[in-house]
Amino acid sequence: MSTTSCVLAVVGASGGLGASTLALAVGRRLAVDGPPATVVDLDLTGGGLDVTAGVEHLAGRRWAALASVRGAVPPDLVLGSLPTEAGCRLLSAGGSPPTDVPDAAVADVLDSLVGAGGPVVLDVPAASTLLPLVLRHAPLVVLVTGLRTRALADADALVDRLTSRAEGGPAPPDLRLVTRGPRPTAGVLDDVVAHLGVAHLHHVPDDPRVPRDAERGAWPGSADDAVRRCADRVVEVVGTARGVFGRAS
Repeated sequence: MSTTSCVLAVVGASGGLGASTLALAVGRRLAVDGPPATVVDLDLTGGGLDVTAGVEHLAGRRWAALASVRGAVPPDLVLGSLPTEAGCRLLSAGGSPPTDVPDAAVADVLDSLVGAGGPVVLDVPAASTLLPLVLRHAPLVVLVTGLRTRALADADALVDRLTSRAEGGPAPPDLRLVTRGPRPTAGVLDDVVAHLGVAHLHHVPDDPRVPRDAERGAWPGSADDAVRRCADRVVEVVGTARGVFGRAS
């Protein structure tokens, strides 16, 4: 693996928290001062992260074109074929009818992307069967949760899934917590952190600019809003943990 490799995962404990939006913003911000970044959508049955990024009109390979991959793939053949904007590449489902992409093909593609070096951001559904594969590649996991009772129950279950491992498995990931919604008091945050046992990284308040820019087809993280500020905090943690990337400006 290249010394400039950096892989992190963004996982939403519940649906509708904006984890995919944050993953795209982190990729965009990583690419500002570093090498090109790649965001990988691991929801292979969804509408396609390229729609969220506003690049569904761009030509390039989506997961359906890689379903038959077996074994090592020259990274340049994949990276050079992906839709790209402002130094950030995107591999997504593409919004076409769901395609059966075998786990083995996903594993081989991820091996190639990670082996190419440079930052890779994995957008992972909480219920994904690919979580073990993700944890093999991504020791840094950003967990996004709401603060209502049901959302925190989902976060609690997800933390258990992420930190439990079989004998001889990978080390527990470095989990960082991002909270969403109306701004909580310091006491509430302290209680959440104590219960989940995960360091709090950032709180993302509701920001009307985020859905407005999404409707305009803007790539998340390209405007100065709450999501970009959170993405910059993630980039800062990546730089501290890896000694490779500094905070984007």
